[in-house]
Amino acid sequence: MDQVTSPNGALRPHDDRAAIVAEMHTRPAPRLQAPVRISHLAMLSGRTGAAEERRLVGELCAAYGALPPAEQTLHHVARLGELELRWERHTEFSTLMLVRSGPFERPFAEPPLALLPQRWVERLPGRLVEASHVAVLSQDDAAPDRNALAQAFEGHHLMGGRMIGERVRLWTSLRLHGDGFGRVLIQDGGFDPTRLGRFVQRMLELETYRLMALLGLAAARRLTPALDDMESRLVDLTVETASEQGEAEERRLLGRLTALAAEHARHSSDIAYRFGATKAYAELVHERLRRLRLERDGDLEPLGDFLERRFEPAMRTCRSVEGRMDSLGSRIGRAADLLRTRVDLALQAQNQALLTSMDERAKLQLRLQQTVEGLSVAAVSYYLLGLLSYVLKASAFAIGPRAADVILAMAVPAVVLAVWAVVRRIRRRLGH
Repeated sequence: MDQVTSPNGALRPHDDRAAIVAEMHTRPAPRLQAPVRISHLAMLSGRTGAAEERRLVGELCAAYGALPPAEQTLHHVARLGELELRWERHTEFSTLMLVRSGPFERPFAEPPLALLPQRWVERLPGRLVEASHVAVLSQDDAAPDRNALAQAFEGHHLMGGRMIGERVRLWTSLRLHGDGFGRVLIQDGGFDPTRLGRFVQRMLELETYRLMALLGLAAARRLTPALDDMESRLVDLTVETASEQGEAEERRLLGRLTALAAEHARHSSDIAYRFGATKAYAELVHERLRRLRLERDGDLEPLGDFLERRFEPAMRTCRSVEGRMDSLGSRIGRAADLLRTRVDLALQAQNQALLTSMDERAKLQLRLQQTVEGLSVAAVSYYLLGLLSYVLKASAFAIGPRAADVILAMAVPAVVLAVWAVVRRIRRRLGH
């Protein structure tokens, strides 16, 4: 929309106004009427897989005669025969929800995903992170007994709860079953379709964000051996730096420290986004759990207690590894500063020795210069007296030989003093 019409004239909206208004209405919860079954997938395809996913969803919609998703859209709902398809694009993953309404005998025997073409499912981009089948019983259905729950969940330990103040009940094992999917069984307590849809959506988001957050734990476990090795190498480098070393050894230590810093930077770059995403997903897990408002249901282990006992330690592990990486970076910086200080001190000592040597050479040059000046005074004086002797010899017939010798002898100190004075004056001028 280029303009907004008002009583006082047209207004020009911000370029992002339509997008930010629509953002509050994206990814609406489905309207569900029990009994209903749901298949839910979360595919980790990175931050560049949206276009390929949108194209595949468009192909599937076209095969069923439904409208394809619009260009650049991040959410699409379509009716595919007896299935309702809901595709949502998130920052680094996409979710696919398939809803199949109608009664069923066994909750997880014929999941909605089985109705999609197998070749299309296999073409979904990215790697599967979360996959769940959800079955919602109506309030009129009998509550499943222990045998029915054991059969539905293949004998796994169950957890869940009852929604506070309501008759809605939930069972899950948070495990992978024989088909590779997680399973959630819900008994409706008389919710209207909108409210039931929000409850199911929160449960699926809880499971999706839980697994996305735990990707950080897997990354932390892979990083821990390398982190242990880097910390050990840093200790060795610090100890070697503290000992007396020559210039060649200091260069070698600096090279090793630089390589360690580069390795740390590479690992930090690899995990920075993952740990940041883990923090965000963990907060969403707690928020979705609060909104489910589950309380204890008989002897069934509360879902919140299980997550607090198992999920929180995993998040603390991620925070611990992240803290160790930050601490290691600071320690590498301090070790580099220490080694740089040693190198600077050694360089200052070398410069001091060089200045001392230059001072000694200057003193020697001064003495040599003084010696040369003395010799130059003698040489110039000798040269001038030689010239004077030629003059006196030429005039000896007039003043007599003896008088010429006397004059020459008396001229020696005068010439020497004059030459010395001139040389000294020249040296002073050059000194200024």
